[in-house]
Amino acid sequence: MSPFEQFSNEVKEITDIYPKSRLTRLVCRAEYLYRRHWENRPLPFAFVSSDRGKAVGDSIDIDHLRLHDMMEHEARGQLTEQVLLKGLRANAFSVVRTQGTNLQGRTTIQPRWI
Repeated sequence: MSPFEQFSNEVKEITDIYPKSRLTRLVCRAEYLYRRHWENRPLPFAFVSSDRGKAVGDSIDIDHLRLHDMMEHEARGQLTEQVLLKGLRANAFSVVRTQGTNLQGRTTIQPRWI
């Protein structure tokens, strides 16, 4: 089993029991706070083209610095929040629209399930 398949299975398990268990929501919130504030390491979502997978949820606008990896890092951070705090079933994302000037950028992403 590849690491991405293992990650997808974990997301599927979390989203299946998320609405049923307060304990699961509490553990997900603790993991989110740990990842966000102490480690700054979001979950490893795949960056795919818009024709792969099924679009899930609403598109998300993210603001980021226009450096070599900041868009992907911020997109993964926003999706980590959506999965762990809101129970969104997504394991990838695609870019819908980008805009920006100088060092600031705004990108719209679409969460996907592949």
